[in-house]
Amino acid sequence: MLGGIAADGGCTRPGCDAPATMTAVHHIHDWSKSGTTDIGVLTLGCDGCHALIHDGPGGWQTTTAPKGAENPGRTQWIPPPHIDPEQKPRINHRHHPKELLDRALRKANARRGTGMRRRNESWPRRDASGEGPAADGFP
Repeated sequence: MLGGIAADGGCTRPGCDAPATMTAVHHIHDWSKSGTTDIGVLTLGCDGCHALIHDGPGGWQTTTAPKGAENPGRTQWIPPPHIDPEQKPRINHRHHPKELLDRALRKANARRGTGMRRRNESWPRRDASGEGPAADGFP
């Protein structure tokens, strides 16, 4: 399943860092329930994570992120209600370093922009009218 190795890089469960060499193919739509074995609906899961996927109350579910989502076509893992009552789909970014770097840069740039505005608004400190320096003598 070279396509899955290229697309997923390893286990697709969020937080798992198992490399592709330690995974097996998982049918996103359960094969025993008429799921197909088409490359677009297959993903990689290590043995431990694959065992978490089941229909029971504690089971995780998998879906494919739809077009228009932040990561279209990627495998989403939906946690059981006792882990996340909202059951928000999650995606593993560990095997996609460019995504991690892009996300970190976006966050850093957003923080930098916010931090600069705060600094510029408060430096040097002004009196209540906003005209002159604060009366306490501190910058």
